Amino acid sequence: MIRITCFIILMFLAGLPIIAQEGYPEPSDKNGLLFYIQHNRGKNTFFYSLNYRGKHQLDQDDPIKVQRELYDEDGAIKPLSAVQRAFAYGISTKKRQHGYEAAIVSMPSQKLYLFTPAHKPAYVETTVNGKAIRLKRIFIKQKDGTSGLGTKVDYILFYGTHNNKAVVEKLIP
Repeated sequence: MIRITCFIILMFLAGLPIIAQEGYPEPSDKNGLLFYIQHNRGKNTFFYSLNYRGKHQLDQDDPIKVQRELYDEDGAIKPLSAVQRAFAYGISTKKRQHGYEAAIVSMPSQKLYLFTPAHKPAYVETTVNGKAIRLKRIFIKQKDGTSGLGTKVDYILFYGTHNNKAVVEKLIP
């Protein structure tokens, strides 16, 4: 009986980070959507999509476009502010032999890899805790009492798939 009770408590505690962000909206513009980021300080969403130059021609110099959807402003979609682009949610990319290597400016060591296979949807992969993940979304739990450029992070959850199975990997910076 004690073992079962402990197991139930552990399962409940393990699920808390996932329960914490239920009810968050998904980006409304899914055209070329690669992944998106949300955090516990509001439901506005930062989304990363393929950046097309013309009619479905990927911009080879700047393949990922970052925008924000402001749910507290009736879902308005806007570009990042200069501060967001330079210090938080902006992304840098460089061409590789097979796709692109990218990094979000606030997480430069967390490498992202953009793949654009012919006749299949593009996707982004990253490695968290030694596991390769096809990324769908990221949730950032910010520390209470921090904000602006001094924001500190409790943990980051990476949602995606590994071997075609849904996974969530937790990174504690």
